[in-house]
Amino acid sequence: MKVQVIAASIAVSAMTLMSGAALAQGAAISVPQTPPNSYAGASFGSPIAFGADWGAIGLGVYGQTLPDEFNGQQVSDDEDFDGSAALVVGLGDADRYAGLEVAVVTTSLTGSGDLTGNADSDDFAESGGLSFKLHTNLPGGAAVSAGVIGTSRWGEAEDQNQSSVFANASKVFAIDTGSRRLALVATVGLGDGLFTNSIGDDGVNAFGTLALYFTRNFSVIVDHTGRFTNVAASLAPIRGQPLVLTLGAVNVGERFGSDAQFGGTLAYTFTF
Repeated sequence: MKVQVIAASIAVSAMTLMSGAALAQGAAISVPQTPPNSYAGASFGSPIAFGADWGAIGLGVYGQTLPDEFNGQQVSDDEDFDGSAALVVGLGDADRYAGLEVAVVTTSLTGSGDLTGNADSDDFAESGGLSFKLHTNLPGGAAVSAGVIGTSRWGEAEDQNQSSVFANASKVFAIDTGSRRLALVATVGLGDGLFTNSIGDDGVNAFGTLALYFTRNFSVIVDHTGRFTNVAASLAPIRGQPLVLTLGAVNVGERFGSDAQFGGTLAYTFTF
């Protein structure tokens, strides 16, 4: 049986890391660049306020190992991993007015029912949901956004997960050490559902992430989703190609009786 919070968190990560390409509009202020541009990721679980607008289409996949137990429940012995995938389309113009980021997320990437023989598991793309983020860029390398994650769900996600509403702000800060220039991308926000401190909490909770860019192609990330604390390193390995690989640890605080797990994302953004 899949753990609902882990499955939903995977969907969030797969979607929000697609925003890395749109981050260029803010990061260009403080991170040296030569076109065409590629940027490392700025989050590992939480949404950032920068987003895709017209001319950007993103694809992302996420995979994560699963713990033996979570919140007192035994995770199926047949499932050692879980995954999700997202297709993100940008609409509007965040520089002039506002952009709308639309994501179709499947939380059954692996089709683990076929891989493990577990009849209770989803097959590929049999569960998932839609996510929307309305965002606008502000002067000084900043952005604000509001959105919903996991609405219009289908399959097992309809019963296991819940939609989550959020609002947040992101800003790029230039850091001059004297010998080199760095950039810090900071995001703070409020949300319900997945962002709350405990499962089943009906309240609102704060979340945030910090991403330190040593170059535009490499960043280290500390991300608190409101429920989990994650750490990661992100790399855009191919110069001039918007391909982003992010690897890290999920739930380093080992909450809900679960060990920290390994997770990773791979994302690519097409522009036209």
